[in-house]
Amino acid sequence: MKKIEESPALAYIVKTLTKAIADSKVEQKSATEYTIKDGNDEIVLAQTSGDNDNANAIVITDKRNIIFSEDLLETLQHLHKTVKGDDILKASLKDTTVIINGLDIETDFVFQAVKDFLDQLSNSYEFVQTVETNVTKIGAGFKFGKHIFRLNITNEPNAITLEPRFVASFDAGIQKTIADDIVKVQLAVNKMFKKL
Repeated sequence: MKKIEESPALAYIVKTLTKAIADSKVEQKSATEYTIKDGNDEIVLAQTSGDNDNANAIVITDKRNIIFSEDLLETLQHLHKTVKGDDILKASLKDTTVIINGLDIETDFVFQAVKDFLDQLSNSYEFVQTVETNVTKIGAGFKFGKHIFRLNITNEPNAITLEPRFVASFDAGIQKTIADDIVKVQLAVNKMFKKL
């Protein structure tokens, strides 16, 4: 097994977060894992490496959504653009996928946009809970009035697909309304994120 060395990207992300989160403290657990403590809350950052050298990821566990509440998602998404004069660090940041609570940053933004677009279409939509996350895929429960359905969101490099899932006993008229709304939202998020 190959020994994982600390990437410059991990150290830079830790430094960026601790600078942005007032009164936070850093604890280095190993060359590939840090904990940032903010009061009683903590953010855990771990570097992983895939089978090839380009499959580096920084996996962040942020149970209290501190990164989201501090408005740091966008900062982390384009972090490589802030680096001047250090081409190795810039390349390392650009080639590293940042995964926060199971989703890469763009997919997290897509998910937020989907919720916003559904809210704009009707105040009957209500986000219930995240059911499943897998880097570029998310399964979430939503309510339309009292009717619960699942929405699978897949963020591929060229397109975003939204797939509603209904139980067999779901009212056909409401199902059609939701499906039509989901088509509108899918077009809107693709236009926003994929320039389609």
